[in-house]
Amino acid sequence: MVVGSMISQIELVLNELPESEKKVAEYILANAKEVMFMTIHELAKNAEASSAAVVRFCRSLGIEGFPALKIRLSAEVENTQYVGYFDVESNESVHSIIDKTLSNTILTFQNTASQLDTQSIEQAVEMLQQAEVIYVYGIGASFIIAEDAAQKWLRLGKNVYAISDRHLLAAAMATKSQNAVFWGISYSGETQEVIQLVKRAKEQGIKTISLTRPGNNKLSQLADVSLFTARAPEAKLRSAATSSRFAQLFVLDIVFCTYASAQYDFTVEQLAKSRQMIEVLYD
Repeated sequence: MVVGSMISQIELVLNELPESEKKVAEYILANAKEVMFMTIHELAKNAEASSAAVVRFCRSLGIEGFPALKIRLSAEVENTQYVGYFDVESNESVHSIIDKTLSNTILTFQNTASQLDTQSIEQAVEMLQQAEVIYVYGIGASFIIAEDAAQKWLRLGKNVYAISDRHLLAAAMATKSQNAVFWGISYSGETQEVIQLVKRAKEQGIKTISLTRPGNNKLSQLADVSLFTARAPEAKLRSAATSSRFAQLFVLDIVFCTYASAQYDFTVEQLAKSRQMIEVLYD
């Protein structure tokens, strides 16, 4: 299993936590090595919080529980070097920007990979396999991910709609809802347009998938299957949006490759057909 930076994830979520969970987070950041050998009750006492707050904190990070958190911390403290997220500053050299972008991207991939739930991915793949129609929707940078998903599954012969006009997409869902899947993409998980569409999809009996950051956001709570990326850092410029976009594409690629692997011969055949058709356009 790929190990991402648990420390960096705690730092990114710190200011969003309730006060009781924030105490737990701050204590872990200051005493990561010691926490690895504590019981949940010892951590709660030292952090001046409750055991329930520790459990809620783990859930806020997308971790199953305190034992899983200790495993992640142990692997990181013993075997990895914390790199960090960096934003672009005024008048930086190209070399510095290259280094920062590389660091941000690597850490984003590591953090996302380390918290992916294989069962959720398998459930999403099964839903997509059974679907006769797939609707994918996101706003802004998330729509780029939706378009990429549409291109991938279109090449495998699926009927896929990535439509930026939510009214038109809602109309399509109303007329073609049998054996359909709606995939809502929103980093925050709170984008109203995406939430409205997932609600309409569920009213039509359409199965739903979400792709968001970890946490108890509205979109992931509504969806039948929830997929999560790593949290992106707060940033003045576009480094946060860049990190979230990379993370979303990474999860999308994993879902697609799992889908393709499950029907390998068919996938190879379909990709070959689409490639031949495209090549004809250049004759």
